Amino acid sequence: MERFQVNYEGVLTVYYNDNKKVTEITVPDNVKRIDFDVFNEYRNIHTVILPDSFPVINDYTFDNMPIGSGWLVHTSVQTIIYRGVTFKTSLDMRTVFEMIRDKDYSCVLDHDVKYPVVLQIYFNDGDDITTAYIKKNFRKFFVFLINELDVQNKLGFSMHIKDALNIIERLVKSGKFITKRNIDTYIKLADEKECYEIFDMLNEYREENNF
Repeated sequence: MERFQVNYEGVLTVYYNDNKKVTEITVPDNVKRIDFDVFNEYRNIHTVILPDSFPVINDYTFDNMPIGSGWLVHTSVQTIIYRGVTFKTSLDMRTVFEMIRDKDYSCVLDHDVKYPVVLQIYFNDGDDITTAYIKKNFRKFFVFLINELDVQNKLGFSMHIKDALNIIERLVKSGKFITKRNIDTYIKLADEKECYEIFDMLNEYREENNF
């Protein structure tokens, strides 16, 4: 049996589960804040799904300091899912959370943190704000994805984003980012990076659209 104790202010103060090995929990819609030590006894929880109405992540809610650091390891939570977007617990998680909530992409984040989240929002919602941001910065997104694909091809695993090839294909075939004016630039980038899957895809796209 799973039980959430929420006070009158919407604070989750107690979490109880008969299954001490629970790995994923879904926070109820009436929760507005989570006490920092709520999940201390559940060392196997690695994913927490937050309600869409959740207002803000407290910096200490999912503290996961390494053993021997001199700090208590509060939880084992490594992944947050919020509004259909998955991201890692980290020093940047509050900024990431607010970016998802507000769709405000002016925040300063490393590309390997920011771009995977923005792409998830785009594929989930396809809203004008996110589309415009990707369009404005498409060269940076393209290079980021090609570098991810290059690492995946060489090492056999993904670094920051899964299935970069499929994502590039979806972006290209959406017709929103690759145009007659800029397609040669991206073909050249793919060639320089020796990403021949992308090179061939772009040339095929150019032929299909008579660019």
